[in-house]
Amino acid sequence: MHDLVPGRESGAVALNAAASASERAYLFRADDYYYAGPVGLPLGDDANAADIQDFAEHVLRKESNRTSRYTSFSEEIKVARRFTADPDSRSLRKVGVAALDELATAGVIKIWNPDSVYVALKAGPRKLSRQAADVCAAMLKSHEILVEGCIPENLMSSVN
Repeated sequence: MHDLVPGRESGAVALNAAASASERAYLFRADDYYYAGPVGLPLGDDANAADIQDFAEHVLRKESNRTSRYTSFSEEIKVARRFTADPDSRSLRKVGVAALDELATAGVIKIWNPDSVYVALKAGPRKLSRQAADVCAAMLKSHEILVEGCIPENLMSSVN
């Protein structure tokens, strides 16, 4: 699916868009409340102050009124469309996979796919470890990738 990066902290991954023809050039996000600015919370104090701090809570129980240290993206635009009330594409944004990989290499963000989330949850406390399979299944169903950290506004673009 995605390549694990040797030495990458906590099992985060590189998306490596050039790995195969099946890999996507973009990830997609639907957000009815996004108009401008960076996406996500910067690693460190801002992320540590978010309401949601673990994968299971974010993937299985996130509510729009709660902040999370993670930002969800989908590899499939048709899946991202399910997360907006807009009848058109005005709430859909895309970000280049290559740009995300550069940010991850620079340590600005961490990228988590279903496999790396599963491994991290299994290695964690028992309460979270028991939810690893459910979280992984939900992420696979939505073709979900989680980004931990802040993506600059100039990397986000409309899908129109």
